[in-house]
Amino acid sequence: MPTLTPYLLTFPGGLHLGAQGINLEEAAAHIPSDTLFAALVDAWRRAGGDVDALTAPFVGDHADPPFLLSSAFPFCGEVRFYPMPVDLTRLVSAQTVRKRGKEIKGVRYLSEGLLRRALEGEPLDAHLFPREGDAEAGAGLCLQGGALWLSAEEAPLLAAGFRRAEGRRHALRSLPVWASERTPRVTVDRISASSTIYHAGRVRFAEGCGLWFGVAWRRPDDLLASGGPTFRVAYARALRVLQEDGLGGERSAGYGAFTWREGATVTLPDPLSDQPAWLLSRYHPRADELPETLAGEGAAYALTMIGGWVHSPDGGDQRRRRLLLVGEGSLIRAASAPAGDVVDVRPRYRHAAGDLPHPVYRYGLALAIQSPAARSGKEGAHV
Repeated sequence: MPTLTPYLLTFPGGLHLGAQGINLEEAAAHIPSDTLFAALVDAWRRAGGDVDALTAPFVGDHADPPFLLSSAFPFCGEVRFYPMPVDLTRLVSAQTVRKRGKEIKGVRYLSEGLLRRALEGEPLDAHLFPREGDAEAGAGLCLQGGALWLSAEEAPLLAAGFRRAEGRRHALRSLPVWASERTPRVTVDRISASSTIYHAGRVRFAEGCGLWFGVAWRRPDDLLASGGPTFRVAYARALRVLQEDGLGGERSAGYGAFTWREGATVTLPDPLSDQPAWLLSRYHPRADELPETLAGEGAAYALTMIGGWVHSPDGGDQRRRRLLLVGEGSLIRAASAPAGDVVDVRPRYRHAAGDLPHPVYRYGLALAIQSPAARSGKEGAHV
């Protein structure tokens, strides 16, 4: 069974992660696993570590990574949230999807309590939250306008500001765990000294809320190939550097710096041989995993195209090659673990003189858990 060590991050100054290419006004409210891995590798380099020794077990045809990463998802108080499955009939009946589909498809994350109920085979139909403006009873609650779904018994575990609204379901629904805002910034032309206003997006979290991600340690006490520290020590050192320097963009304006704490380990069931695996990370299939991993029975997935820029100490900023990844919450038929690979996306030019002298890795190894069996009748079930 995968055992996750949760790391809970709080961002006093907010967070900027681009959601729409180079549009600074857009900001995402979660951190994908490929972004986390790249940030940790860069932090290790800035700490003076050997990047090749750190990344060697993760790359190549016979990769055997010492740990796997999930993406970072919201938490509120002591309630952690996980990505919704692409196939909603893994949680509720097809009849409920037809009846409440618009609201269910608006849910982006479900709580750990609901996750465990689903993994034990319990349908979550009875745990749906009431419709907006409807007093109809239901055992479930929601936050963030319906984006976060949790059970009523988890309400006392929410952050203090949310517990005050515990008995008022519709008030609780409207409380934001995070809020997106646009911050005005000014750039000054170096020649004319004229100023131009632009806006940068920022996500701010309510007190006691933030993002969490899980590390599934496989061989934490292995030494780096260079004879350096263990992977656990190297990871901790990189995380300490990263918390000061920050995650995401606009770090010079104070965005992205965080404090963190380690939570109690969480054990979740391994994928079953007759059921697809439920992704908690992004995933890039190896050539030998296709088409079965995405075309097998029960597979349901969403794809995301990633691009962005390379910030290298060995050259100017350059666009990295674009990569198509399978998104969190997808259901895949992976025959082996760990599935996926880590891809070098450094830009390539016709003339080698422009090439970067080092790889630029994007993490695509799957961290997956068991998925519940689908409920009867699957029409209209996928988003």
